[in-house]
Amino acid sequence: MNIYFDMNIYNRIFDDQNQLRIKLETIAIDMIFELVEEGQHQLCWSFMLEDENNDNPYLHRKSYIKKLSQICSATIGPDQDIKTLAKSIMEKSKIRVKDALHLACAVNNKCNYFITCDDKLIRNIYKNEDFIMRLIGETLIMNPVDFMRKELSTDGLE
Repeated sequence: MNIYFDMNIYNRIFDDQNQLRIKLETIAIDMIFELVEEGQHQLCWSFMLEDENNDNPYLHRKSYIKKLSQICSATIGPDQDIKTLAKSIMEKSKIRVKDALHLACAVNNKCNYFITCDDKLIRNIYKNEDFIMRLIGETLIMNPVDFMRKELSTDGLE
């Protein structure tokens, strides 16, 4: 199973861990990384993630994320199909350019999951569900906690 993380997933560990939601998301993200390291899932990196990480003003964060990117099994480069898909996503929704490009990267690489902590992005996708779902096909968009809840239930642990 291929997974694409939005950049906020990589940065979540640096957020205020005293907030319960952030702490739960961080734990779920750590669990997903463990699944990737165990070979149960593959993680995809992209030119968008690379660009955003290069723009990170915090050198220790940038370095940490760069190390995490090394466990990715695929790197998605820019191409016209991604740009066209991102443009289509933006035309029919309120999804911003970078978010649309990230989502287009995941879809173009046939990722099963696009995982993000961005509630506004998730709401925008499901608000425009009919149109967006036709564009993104089989790619499911989830919060990391919801993803792990699904993973645990499919393993018969729930």
